[in-house]
Amino acid sequence: MDKTQKLEQIQSFTKEMQEIISPSDFSTDPYEIEVTSSDLSLLPKYHYKFKEEFRASFVIRPRNTEELSKVMRKCREYSIPVTIRAAATSCFSASSPTRGGAIIDTRRMNSVHKIDVNNMIVKCDAGISWLKLMEKLLDYGLAPTCYPTSYKASCLGGYVASAGKAGIGVLKHGSIRDSILSVTIVKPDGTIEQISEESKGELKLDDIVGSLGIYGAIAEVEMKITHMSTSLEIVGYGFKTFSKAFEYYLGLKENTVNKPFFLSLSNKKFEKLAHKTLPSRNFFVYGVFLDNPEQTGKAIAYAKEIAQKYDGLSAEEWYLKEKWRDIADTELNLGRLCRNPVFQEYWIADERCQAFYEKYAKEIKNVDYKNAFYIMAGVEGCNRIKIFGLSDIDNSREFFGIKAGFNKLAKFAFSQQDSLYSIGVVNTFYFLKYNREKVEYMKKLKEKLDPDDLVNSYRFIKAKMKFWRVQLLFAIAKFLYRLG
Repeated sequence: MDKTQKLEQIQSFTKEMQEIISPSDFSTDPYEIEVTSSDLSLLPKYHYKFKEEFRASFVIRPRNTEELSKVMRKCREYSIPVTIRAAATSCFSASSPTRGGAIIDTRRMNSVHKIDVNNMIVKCDAGISWLKLMEKLLDYGLAPTCYPTSYKASCLGGYVASAGKAGIGVLKHGSIRDSILSVTIVKPDGTIEQISEESKGELKLDDIVGSLGIYGAIAEVEMKITHMSTSLEIVGYGFKTFSKAFEYYLGLKENTVNKPFFLSLSNKKFEKLAHKTLPSRNFFVYGVFLDNPEQTGKAIAYAKEIAQKYDGLSAEEWYLKEKWRDIADTELNLGRLCRNPVFQEYWIADERCQAFYEKYAKEIKNVDYKNAFYIMAGVEGCNRIKIFGLSDIDNSREFFGIKAGFNKLAKFAFSQQDSLYSIGVVNTFYFLKYNREKVEYMKKLKEKLDPDDLVNSYRFIKAKMKFWRVQLLFAIAKFLYRLG
């Protein structure tokens, strides 16, 4: 297609799109395209190869499922690639355009359609923010069963699309998948389909949850909710060694009678960078319990009892409350001491966390950049481990040196039968390398639903760079970092 034909296509598409939705919900403004083309991370532009070459041409903001359906159908008709996004808090380029075309921002799809108090069910648009949903449910004394630590900024659909296996409430109630009863999806051809456990079509619930939207746009979600509990209690203990801290962490995690509502383990560096003050010991375990007063009382008593076994030093109450108040901002706070926080997330089984930490400790022993280590309890006996490297945007050698170190830890994780927690565009080459059976399944389903690969391309089944080429670049980066 030459420039004249492309211009005519843009003009024709724009005219038809403005007949479908309000002109205020359609934009070709370069600024709007820029701000909706990335996520909350502060990674420099050279990390996103896609941004310049594959810059989108339109930002479209449908307000309901019907408008979304019409938009998707029109994009298919014009062969315009589509990137589905909401709040874009994943920070792994999961919602960045990779083939240009249109960015469909779903945040104006934010209605609650039904709150069924008797059956404890809510049905709402996927673009609704967690904070707004929680406020609506609070009027009925209800709450979500689980939600991400980024709930102040993130949207429901993003947590569903990224699988939501770690976060607030997951230990007590299960992952977001355990809560979902049905999902309404708009497929690449614009057709609307509601999918539940009983559905007999090509798509299953397990296909949609964690798929990053490669099979279409999640429009509505119906899920189980729970009663708002009346008693919240917090414990926090410092430990001298990782081994003692992790044994205590597991003691809380494996207590089947009084499951924590939230549980984390962090090193002293993380606490120092994320909060105004820090515990006096090297590792810190933080547990939150939310239940009735009798149950939380028992949980606190048990937590105190086993803390003594591992020589735990209790943190002051004001510090514990400060952490809970700031939980949604904690990970972003690390960026205040540098211009470029870099991180990677790993999904590590309980029994292999010790080995993974030892590998990490060995790798960062002689590095100069600021770094931090943080574990959040997840489902399936696994944990989301987030490792930070704090760099400067102008120091590209350090930036890629940090990424090279994270790459080594990623390969170690896969070698011990673990994986990465977040994929997105950035980590797809790992998925292609280490999950070949799953890749083949997803590829076949994608080809059936989206044969032209127009929707959320370059996620899971296709990467921009080959694995071997990435490894070569990281090897060079590590060498140059040591040389520096």
